[in-house]
Amino acid sequence: MKTRIYFLFAMIFLAGTFFTIPSHATTHTVLVGNYYFNPANLNVTVGDTVKWVWVAGSHTTTSGTIPAGAASWDHLINSSNQTYSYAVTVAGVFNYVCTPHASMGMVGSFTAASPNNTLAVAPANQNVSSAAGNTSFTVTSNTSWNASCDMTWCTCTPSGTGNGTITATYTENTTHAIRTTMITVTASGVADQTVMVTQAASTTGLSDQAAPLFLIYPNPVISKFWVASESLKTSETEVSIYNISGMKVFGPVTISGSPATVDVSRLPDGVYFVRTGKGSSGEVSRIVKTQ
Repeated sequence: MKTRIYFLFAMIFLAGTFFTIPSHATTHTVLVGNYYFNPANLNVTVGDTVKWVWVAGSHTTTSGTIPAGAASWDHLINSSNQTYSYAVTVAGVFNYVCTPHASMGMVGSFTAASPNNTLAVAPANQNVSSAAGNTSFTVTSNTSWNASCDMTWCTCTPSGTGNGTITATYTENTTHAIRTTMITVTASGVADQTVMVTQAASTTGLSDQAAPLFLIYPNPVISKFWVASESLKTSETEVSIYNISGMKVFGPVTISGSPATVDVSRLPDGVYFVRTGKGSSGEVSRIVKTQ
């Protein structure tokens, strides 16, 4: 009798261990004794495992009404067959019994939910040259997704399912300004993911007069960015920042020196427009604030 009690405590300890080990898929332990399944009801996720562990008596775990497409099972649980594990591959309600003791109320069930959708895209930014070409982003997901660019000079892989790659194809940048495009990736039940292609300015036929007045870097921005300009070496200018709705959220602040530092650590993550300069002589650049 003492041996059986010790064994029960050991099984309960193991059950707690199974529930607390961090893992992508979870093993749910059901203790089998006279005349019970404990717990009798479970909530699980497709990909999890249900494991029956013997405590006392001679019993079975035998499937009853289960979802279409799921595998049925019928296994002894006794001192000679102390465990049985069932991998859950279909969502729905699974009912099971101990065949010799079902009339005594030895029944159980578990409800399997579909796994939550996941979506991640990396890297956050790809820096490319001014020449036409393509670059790629890695998608990690367990569901179908769609992708789109917000600029006509860049196209991207429009859709996919599960893990995959987004190829962004861009035209030559013939302007003397850096340009960026945002790629938005969407999937059902998860937050949209945005990544960016930053294309260098053309240097063809570039003269001192044609060069951009202000260079902002890095982009994306984590907490600070720098503004470089020949004019800042001898004079000052103003910086203002607007959100994508056109609302001013920062500044104007006066900067001088090249490069000059602008601290945007208090801004929420997102896409912003930076206006550098005074009056009609200003330039507008787009930045992405991220962690």
